[in-house]
Amino acid sequence: MSEVTVELVRPLPAWLLRAVAGLLGAATLLVAFAGTRPHPLLVAAFVALVVATVVVPGLGLAALVVLAAGTGVVAHDPPALGVVMVLVLLVHLTLWAGALAARTSWRTRVELGVVVHGLRDVAAVQVGAQVLAVVATVLAGVTLGDGDLWRAVALVAVITAAALLLPRQL
Repeated sequence: MSEVTVELVRPLPAWLLRAVAGLLGAATLLVAFAGTRPHPLLVAAFVALVVATVVVPGLGLAALVVLAAGTGVVAHDPPALGVVMVLVLLVHLTLWAGALAARTSWRTRVELGVVVHGLRDVAAVQVGAQVLAVVATVLAGVTLGDGDLWRAVALVAVITAAALLLPRQL
């Protein structure tokens, strides 16, 4: 098998991308199960799942992380608006980072511009997703607390700013 060498301007090592995918997966599970006391065996399974997501991202285990998080949300009381909005963002980032990491080997280096371009796309989708999260939360009957609406507007504004301000090309 032949190798191709490409000169990269600002390379990122694959281990960093994989570590970020793992951290995002762990954060997704932590937010989904916040305020609950999962059984220690379940916590151990989550740790193993996140580690496996980092070590073997090509198996698509990021989707299993999202499934576990969704199960945790559905199994308990409806979360507050802020939690829903953070989960919507984390789920998207977890799946995106997992897909990016799945395309790498341990020796791969990825140009920073590729990552920034992907994040820009994520931010563009998140603008609509966050608005839909607010609508879905309100329709589900979750009462909005003091300042929830302003937090929602602020998060959508930050994501919109990221979509607009992230450079189109590096």
